[in-house]
Amino acid sequence: MTEELHAYAGRQALFDRRLTVVGYELLVRDRGAEPPAAATMLEAFVELGLDALARTLPVWVSLPAELLFGKRPMPLPPERTVIQVLEDVSVTPALLAALQGFRARGFKIALGDFVLTPATRPLLDLAWAVKVDVSNLPKDEIASQLAELKPTGAVLVAEKISTHEEHMFLRDLGFYLFQGHFLEQPILAKARRSPHDRAALVAILGALYAPKLDLREVEARLAAEVGLGTRLFKLARSPAILLGQPVSSVRQAVQQLGAHQVAALVVLAMVAGFDDKPLELARQALVRARMCEALAGYARLPRDQLFTAGLLSLLDAVLDRPLYELLSQLPLGPLVRDALAGGDSTAAQILDTVRHQSRGELVTVRAAAFPAQTVFLAWFEAIRWADAVIAKI
Repeated sequence: MTEELHAYAGRQALFDRRLTVVGYELLVRDRGAEPPAAATMLEAFVELGLDALARTLPVWVSLPAELLFGKRPMPLPPERTVIQVLEDVSVTPALLAALQGFRARGFKIALGDFVLTPATRPLLDLAWAVKVDVSNLPKDEIASQLAELKPTGAVLVAEKISTHEEHMFLRDLGFYLFQGHFLEQPILAKARRSPHDRAALVAILGALYAPKLDLREVEARLAAEVGLGTRLFKLARSPAILLGQPVSSVRQAVQQLGAHQVAALVVLAMVAGFDDKPLELARQALVRARMCEALAGYARLPRDQLFTAGLLSLLDAVLDRPLYELLSQLPLGPLVRDALAGGDSTAAQILDTVRHQSRGELVTVRAAAFPAQTVFLAWFEAIRWADAVIAKI
């Protein structure tokens, strides 16, 4: 894509009850360009390839008026597209007729931020899914809304979930799909000891990030984890990673890829073996790392150090321990610590931009110090890279 973008784009995952990703909501924020940028970006999604953005999973989209009412052709395939109708769209005969037409062509209809009123009730006859915004809602109000919506038979989606505790409550209440940033939060418990695999991951990362890299120590720590070396080399042979000769030893991996990419593969290989952590969490860490690396190049900062900052920005969620505690055990340089600490530095701004982009918080990305084109392309390439690596798991 070489033309300047006139919209900001992102995505948010939808999870089922087992925390498997079952779809992605594609997000677009218009910059006020003409022709309407949101429609242009949807067409760009198709040009870029939906599989690159969402693998083979369904995509959920909120349509601008020119697509919703047929003024422009719908560029997305009906067999894998869920059309979202947001709460600010007026319920009129024209809207109901348009949605009936989409359903007849094979599209599914979802109601976003739905509030049941006499005016919105006719939408339920057309809806395959209903999304309930659970943020700032008391539990009894959520339960009351769910009780009203269950008889419709629609798939019930809880959105804007911020904690694991909320997710557990909503799952037990009867929601089927879930959306929000709860995966990024650690599950903290007092006096909880880290399982061996968690402690081993911190030790391996510590060895890889040491100012004076001791390959014998790295090799010994990897060898102590049964099967980790095999998974690591399998990942290192991915077309997205491989440079030069095939990797068959830790020494070769570090020499060809660099310690920071080997650390990323170690995180992925170990998280894939954690029974209580979804693979999507490792995917998000890889996307953040790669995107930080790209924006570091734009800002003329050390790419490997920003890659490390992006990777470690989710380490607390991976290991269920406070980030400050984990960072105290790792020999990290000042630039990485500066990025992770937040603030006004360029390194911190890069990680902050990446964090908001990966969450689909496009209003905040719009206010960032980086051009939309730069952020979008860094994010898009990071998604493709992470998916290509994870495909080797």
